[in-house]
Amino acid sequence: MLFGFVFILFLSDSRQDSIHYFARDAKEIYILMLAVFLIFNLTSFLPFNRLFTRFIPFFIIAVVCIFNTPSDNLYTSIEKTVSYILLLLAVPNYVQRAHLDHGRNFYRALLYLCFGILISGFILRFIDPLAVVREDRYQGLFGNPNGLGIFSLLFFFLLTISLEMYTDLLEKREKMLMYGIILLSIIMSGSRGSLFALVIYFVFSFFYRKSPALGTIVAVIVIGSYGYISAHLVQVINLFGLGDYLRVYTLEQGSGRFVAWDFSWQHIQESYWFGRGFEYTEYLFNIPENVIYLQALGHQGNAHNSYITLWLDTGLVGLVTYLFGIMSSVFKASRKTRLAFPLIFAAIFSSFFESWLTASLNPFTIMLFITLSIISTDVIIPEKTAVAVPV
Repeated sequence: MLFGFVFILFLSDSRQDSIHYFARDAKEIYILMLAVFLIFNLTSFLPFNRLFTRFIPFFIIAVVCIFNTPSDNLYTSIEKTVSYILLLLAVPNYVQRAHLDHGRNFYRALLYLCFGILISGFILRFIDPLAVVREDRYQGLFGNPNGLGIFSLLFFFLLTISLEMYTDLLEKREKMLMYGIILLSIIMSGSRGSLFALVIYFVFSFFYRKSPALGTIVAVIVIGSYGYISAHLVQVINLFGLGDYLRVYTLEQGSGRFVAWDFSWQHIQESYWFGRGFEYTEYLFNIPENVIYLQALGHQGNAHNSYITLWLDTGLVGLVTYLFGIMSSVFKASRKTRLAFPLIFAAIFSSFFESWLTASLNPFTIMLFITLSIISTDVIIPEKTAVAVPV
């Protein structure tokens, strides 16, 4: 049931209309089915996974914000709020149940499902090259190249966590093949966010492996130096001869994101503390006059930032309670594995430039919460059995 849900969410990201519309409707029914089965079989899922409880304050705020949403966005806002609640209720418990019932076989099968999704894109590339390319960038079977990059990054996290739990889960050739396909997918997609996030993961995992305190100090230094780093990023990229590959000309122009962020910030002032309901950002950016205005400034799409989107949808209170749910889970996981903070730092960076984290039913959010469920659940990784960070 869990694997079927992951696959349906993957199909929903397709740009093939017949596949996309089928999966769009199917995933809404599927999440309800998962939740109903869970609720009517609670004893089969005991002990109940507590990841959901850390997000209860956020969900209360999200429900309150529904009353602020425009009337023509009301149904969508309710639907989105309910789907996010059900996602956090169902997925951690299904992961925990699968771990208890199937152990290593669950992780091996899940890894091969993700691997199959990536490798299928490469196979199709030889059959119909145009079907997996968009604007001269490889996108595999996903809706766009950045989607492929994000999925590959999250698959990397899941693979690394699984191999740390079961060091002999895969043979050496299987490990090399999976890591190779992940890296190749990120590079060929040209997804700068995913590539930089991967670098961030490796940098922080190196320091956290030495010492959690040292890793925290480095994190504070990097955050404090953000302004300096961003001001000189283009020069550093050009120094290594990667200007064309990383499209530095769009970095200098902000890729339209600065326009979207400024536009969002203006509207945040109208509902600073409590937002206007889930999916309000999408609604706002699709109002015809706003589309015309933003296109004239060189922007297309939505806010391209998960945290600005959360702020618009649920207000500052909602954003803070959401981050509390994430970080409290990470702090708990950090007592068991030094992978926790490097992983979340990389995920935060990735979601800072795309709004994937605010969407409940996509193939990316579920991957993060599957990984977070694994590392923060005592039944899966007891605190007394710490997981080492790979060199």
